[in-house]
Amino acid sequence: MSADKHSGGALRILILSQVFWPDTASTAQHVFDLARELVARGHSVEVLASRYPYENPSHRYPAFEKHDGVQIHRLRNTGFGKGRMLGRIIDSLTFNLLIFLKLVGRRRNSLDWLIGMTSPPLVSFVGILVARWKGWRFCYWAMDLQPELAIEASLFRANSFPARLLMAMGRRVFQKADLIVALDHYMAEHIRETRGAAKVTVLPVCPVMQQPCWAGDRRQNPFRLANGFGDRFVVMYSGNQAIMHPLDTLLEGVRELRDDPRFLFVFIGGGVRSSEVTRFREQHGLDNIRQLPYQPGSEIHISLAAADLHVVVMGNGQVGFTHPNKVYGAMYIGRPFLFLGPKASHVGELIKVCPKNLHAAHGDTASLVRQLRNFVEAGPAHWRAAGDSNAEFAQQQFDPRTQIAAMAETVEMIADVVPISVNGLAVGVERAKIRAVVESS
Repeated sequence: MSADKHSGGALRILILSQVFWPDTASTAQHVFDLARELVARGHSVEVLASRYPYENPSHRYPAFEKHDGVQIHRLRNTGFGKGRMLGRIIDSLTFNLLIFLKLVGRRRNSLDWLIGMTSPPLVSFVGILVARWKGWRFCYWAMDLQPELAIEASLFRANSFPARLLMAMGRRVFQKADLIVALDHYMAEHIRETRGAAKVTVLPVCPVMQQPCWAGDRRQNPFRLANGFGDRFVVMYSGNQAIMHPLDTLLEGVRELRDDPRFLFVFIGGGVRSSEVTRFREQHGLDNIRQLPYQPGSEIHISLAAADLHVVVMGNGQVGFTHPNKVYGAMYIGRPFLFLGPKASHVGELIKVCPKNLHAAHGDTASLVRQLRNFVEAGPAHWRAAGDSNAEFAQQQFDPRTQIAAMAETVEMIADVVPISVNGLAVGVERAKIRAVVESS
């Protein structure tokens, strides 16, 4: 059955995502926000996820639980974790195999919508195969693109067999899906050009927080107090430190500023590059670096607000392949950000609209250090003005409730989704219902 046959009624929706609540990975939080919104709208929502957290494979979540009306089924795939590439590949393959078996075992009339993510690779390929067989509609929520990112990270060559195989399988997903959701117009254009896909709409993800933002004095922020940041100017990188997030220029800047007592560089989260940060800190004896674990979703608005400047990183060859969504959280809570990456990108375009933020190219450590010193010397009033400007823009364009509602309504009203332009902002909207701007250029 299709969504059109359920106009005004409940849809039966199944989401495929390796990570889900209560995992702290950003994809887990975005998927949970959508699932909860769909349940609130009267739909039946199930999720197939892994029993292992993204960062801690030694822990196991329950095989089944129901949270905020969402039915969560967790699969017991292998849990080697992210330490070694072979282990990650085996985890991915076993998860996809279990997904396939679960989907094949479902009745044709048990679902209306199947929503597939990009993690792990091939999960949406498995999903589209079964969806076309069973007659379910399929939505591909493209958080990033493979094999492009793997090639950019030098995991394999562009013309290698794995790259060609992944490209062919990805092309089938894009061409057969009923709805493709890209996170920015660069990604949408790349999908259209390289995958031959026509049904692409643009809906960026929202800030991963629902709580009121911390609005007190920066020096009284509970996270700052608990971690002894004092009155130092805190430059924060919060989130996954993945292979596609080159940190070399930032770390060289940290080393250049080692003797400037005004600065403290805080890295929150994990990922394969987290160990690089540790090695760099130990090698150079840097006491201006602080490394902390992922923070609970319920506290993230406080930890993010403990920063004076947030760092957003994008590799030079990654435009159209991935989307640095941490920029929304920084802006939404009223903090300025430093963007390390190509100017011709989604975040580069945000800086055109909000010019008080900083930008430095990869490799240009001198410019980075100069801008940081100038920004600090401008004083707290300037920092607040930059943050207030970001917050005003983000609350108008990236309000979480509006963003989540837009995605849910897109799923509900797929037949009426068209990309349009409003006031020069590239957006994806549902013609009859979705009025809010959901992506800035």
